[in-house]
Amino acid sequence: MAGVLMTLLGAGSGGLQVALPVNYYQWADKYSAVEQYGADGGFFSNLSGGNFAPASWQGRAIRALVHSYDFYAGTSTTLIGIDGYNATPAPQRLRINGTNFTLGAGSVSWLTNVTGITFSPSPTNNINWTSHGLAVGDPVQFYCTGGMPTGITAFTIYFVQSVVSASAFKIAATPGGAAISFTGSGSGTRYGYKNPISSYQAYGALSGNPFASMLPRAATITIASPATVTATGHGLTNGKRVQFTTSGALPTGILANTTYFVINAATDTFNLSATQGGGAIGTSGGQSGSHVVREVVSVTVS
Repeated sequence: MAGVLMTLLGAGSGGLQVALPVNYYQWADKYSAVEQYGADGGFFSNLSGGNFAPASWQGRAIRALVHSYDFYAGTSTTLIGIDGYNATPAPQRLRINGTNFTLGAGSVSWLTNVTGITFSPSPTNNINWTSHGLAVGDPVQFYCTGGMPTGITAFTIYFVQSVVSASAFKIAATPGGAAISFTGSGSGTRYGYKNPISSYQAYGALSGNPFASMLPRAATITIASPATVTATGHGLTNGKRVQFTTSGALPTGILANTTYFVINAATDTFNLSATQGGGAIGTSGGQSGSHVVREVVSVTVS
């Protein structure tokens, strides 16, 4: 995954317009049949890995923006994932291709998880986490594959109550609350989670691709001036924006995860410009691997 969310023009009070290279993911089984569109495609938990350059909204990084729909349930879900837990203000709306999606609170994912933490039970009551980098009030979560210490519940959000050292801290059930006393040290593999990402979701009737965009497709690029991109039946028109990813190397003159403008569009081919209305880009050198072209669309968060 190597997509990009780029900050563009502000849109209204607290509004932010982001440019999103649309990806696509699909899976199906006898219980469900779901498709997703969004930055880098795939599951929210995968998107939260930070493998794309996020924009920020109200000082918080946008980590995911996904639309999914379920044929069998006849419903759709549109969500945005933003750094923080119980942070304010919360985003209220997404505007995608002229459609407004009203958001409500959703689930929490975690940007960082580690193994190898340990628990020092009462009377010490310390969580031992090497170079944890946490501060008082930060939310955390824990899980042990073989059983939790008594007094700490798996996958419950706690808060750093005090920082004992760079590798130890105490936790509380609420921000500013008393330190939790626990017994036992847990068993199995011990996981610690930090840096929460909150999702804000809109639910609706069954719908397809709200971005009305080209889906990602294989592309070939000539070494020429101007360079010609071939992507069968792409449906793009002049002025549309695109980005490229590759399993190898793109030719010199074109960068991965960089926005270009379509010019001289034909049924299966087009040229590229670095700017709106600019001249055609040429390429040189060699190239390798398989290339994918994705259309870039704009979404407003407010």
